[in-house]
This record gives sequence, C-alpha cells and structure tokens, in this order.
Amino acid sequence: MDLGLRDRVVVITGGGGDIGVNCAEIFAADGARVAVSDVRLEAAMRAADRARAVGGRAYADRADVTDIQDVERFLSGVEAALGPIDILVNNAGIFHSCSIDDMSVADWNRVMEINLTGVFIFSQAVLRRMKQRRRGSIVSIASLAGQVGGIHAGANYAASKAGVISLTKSLAKNAGPSGIRVNCVNPGVIDTAMTQPWPADVRANMERQTPLGRLGRPDEVARVIVFLASDAASFIHGAHVDINGGILMD
Repeated sequence: MDLGLRDRVVVITGGGGDIGVNCAEIFAADGARVAVSDVRLEAAMRAADRARAVGGRAYADRADVTDIQDVERFLSGVEAALGPIDILVNNAGIFHSCSIDDMSVADWNRVMEINLTGVFIFSQAVLRRMKQRRRGSIVSIASLAGQVGGIHAGANYAASKAGVISLTKSLAKNAGPSGIRVNCVNPGVIDTAMTQPWPADVRANMERQTPLGRLGRPDEVARVIVFLASDAASFIHGAHVDINGGILMD
C-alpha cells in the first residue's frame, strides 16, 4: 500500500526513545523526510541515523518540548533543512510511578509539563505553520493509563495522558476546517526502556491480563502511528486508537 508519504516532512518529538526510533525508521522507509527532536541530542542523532540507513533524509537536534522558544528554534531548523512540516508526532514524555499519598506537587507538575503541556506547545507551533498551507496531520501518544487510571503508572502520568486524549479532540475540532487531521494512540504496556525496569511480577501480571498474552513491541505502535499520519487514513480524525493487545476493549 502506498501511504503517500514520499517527501513529506515529519517531526517526531522524543524521537530518541524506542517508539520514536521505530517511527523514524518506518517513515523514512516510506520516503518521508524525518526530523527528530529529543532532550538527549545523542539519542536524537541515533534515530536520525536509523532513518538514513533505510535511505531517508533526516535532521536531528535537541529540543525541550516545554520551552516555547526552543521549540520555535527547532522547527525553524527543520524547515531550513527539510522544508515545510507536513506531519507532527507528539511522542515526547516521561513515566512516573508513585502512589498519590507520596506524590509531591513538583512530581505532579513535572509530568504534566512534559507529557501534556509539551504536546500543546508543539502542536500549537506546528498548527500555525500547517494552517498556512491548509494541510497536515498530527498524531499524539496517549496511553491505556489515560483511559483506566494508573495500573503501575502514577496518577500524574495517567492524568497527563487522559489530557492528551481530550486535547486531541479539541485540536481536531480546531484544525479540521483547515484540512489538518489530528488523532492519538493509546498504547497498552509496551516492551520499551520505560517498562523494562518494572518489577518482574508487575510485567508478568500485565502479560496475564492481556488477552494476547504478551507485551506489545515498539514497532507495533509505530506502524499504527505512521498509518494514522498518512493519506491512507484520510478520513480518520479526532480518534483515539487503542494498541493494547485486548487488555481494554471499549
């Protein structure tokens, strides 16, 4: 299937993580130009190298999703290197596991700032650009935790991801009349660097609760993101797509 991604410019925030790296590689393999941001410059550069290894053009730079000026600087660099932005993948985020009883306000605010406010800042900045061209697609990474509350995740993480789901709908209502689609995905428990430190009994319990009997893989999430961003999903808008092995069916 031709996804219509050739020469599209894709921005992936938090692109140095497992899902981001897989997105970079799959987008590039389908002919897209890939720009990767991460607070860890070396991680962003490794993701860009993966994109180049499959024949894609790529750009990497450090960017803090919570800093408006840094985001604008990064996006200007992308446009100079690759051209106008067609697709944004809001992938940047942090995980926090802590009981409500022990959670500080600082813990709450830090997760909210990165996981939710960062999505707002990047989306707003990119939407201004997309609206001028009346085209584009945004896909954000929410979570199963945002639908059911924290299982192993803290309440701050779960609430931030619930916010991403709601923000996706608001962005979709705003952007749709300009020809811009906005969607999000809700991964379940995925085998990434984020979940690998979890206690073995927690991971085993999640596998038992999942009808498919295993954790998800980063590439399984990335392929859905790429599809939603592409022309193949041209009438999917304001949706949240579950990628959870059946642990939640709603």
